[in-house]
Amino acid sequence: MSMTPATPMARVERQGAILSPAQHRAHWRLTLVRVLAGLFLASLFLPLIGACLHWDPAGKSNENRRLAEPPSLPNSFNAFSRYSDRWLSFFRDHFGFRNTLIRAVAVTRFHGLRDEMDGNVVIGKDGWLFLRSEGDENFIAYRGLNPLSSDQLDAWQNVLEKRNAWLAARGIPFLVVVPPNKETIYPEYLPSELTPVRPESSRLDQLVDRLRQSHSPVHFLDLRPALLAAKPSGLLYHRTDTHWNDSGAFVGYRQIIRAVQALLPQWKIVPQTLDDFTVGPPGPEVGDLARMMDMPDQYTDRGFPLIRKRYYPVAPELSNTHSVVVIDNDGPKLPRLVFYRDSFAIGLVPMLGPHFSRIAYAFEETMDPALIRVTKPDLVIDEFLERNLYLNPPTDPPAIRWFTAP
Repeated sequence: MSMTPATPMARVERQGAILSPAQHRAHWRLTLVRVLAGLFLASLFLPLIGACLHWDPAGKSNENRRLAEPPSLPNSFNAFSRYSDRWLSFFRDHFGFRNTLIRAVAVTRFHGLRDEMDGNVVIGKDGWLFLRSEGDENFIAYRGLNPLSSDQLDAWQNVLEKRNAWLAARGIPFLVVVPPNKETIYPEYLPSELTPVRPESSRLDQLVDRLRQSHSPVHFLDLRPALLAAKPSGLLYHRTDTHWNDSGAFVGYRQIIRAVQALLPQWKIVPQTLDDFTVGPPGPEVGDLARMMDMPDQYTDRGFPLIRKRYYPVAPELSNTHSVVVIDNDGPKLPRLVFYRDSFAIGLVPMLGPHFSRIAYAFEETMDPALIRVTKPDLVIDEFLERNLYLNPPTDPPAIRWFTAP
């Protein structure tokens, strides 16, 4: 009988015998390595391909900033030397699936896998969000654990008094206004671990006390007492935004306009009342902190805007940082104002604006003598946030910084 038909079976048996358990493991290990290598190569090229084809299921970014623009081709050696950095900046802001990945991390954090103190936003109680602007520095100072040194207090006092003296020599009154941080007015919504240890020793308290005890000539307006007193009447700050709402801005306006009346008595300024405004319909709002977390749908807010019954324009350019926006008020002769400000002042525009014939809104930290000379203001207001006291004071031009009263 021929043995030929059994030969294939014998070969199979021999082949099966060759694949020992160790060889099976080696076979699957090699397969896994090949799959991982393929996924790795795909991870390298998919973002680039996705950037070219605009692949991103999450849609556009919710970040509260302007994303990098594509760089133009270099036309000089200096432009060529910076071209790679500019292209990388653009790619970091636009690679494929970027917004989807950011969104995935945000959703994961929202559903419990998060640290309330992680990133630039502190997650407080009852859906409240707070800005962690300078890492831990602002909340360490807020808790009274890192007060201003004597030299730092001297520096802040010197900046304000030099500005006041330079303006006073030109017959221009000077008013400093400091809106408080949201956590100063609503500390009850912060995480428990951020409770102030020395609540009476904030940096703003230190500066107010220094100016008062040294009998400083600077007119300094601390808005905290008025805002704290107004808390029972309604919400004054947005829950998911760094800024006060229109109700908080109106409380601040009433204090500012009283100080303006005292500094400019000859103009007989009549303050606006709530009767000059109507409460707009409540609507959903997306706060800058919710956008910063890429969670506008999870951290929602509702706004109750105050709308002036007699229209007053709010220029969209006021949202631009490092800008000077001039608004003229066509009406009876009124005083002129230079208003050094930040984003908190946008809510004050329809409230303060009608009292002045011209306002130059300067989104700058330093005071510009040229702007004062050109606009010839009857008053200068310097508005900056409490959290600016966590930074070094601004450095003014020599004309102001080294000014000595005659």
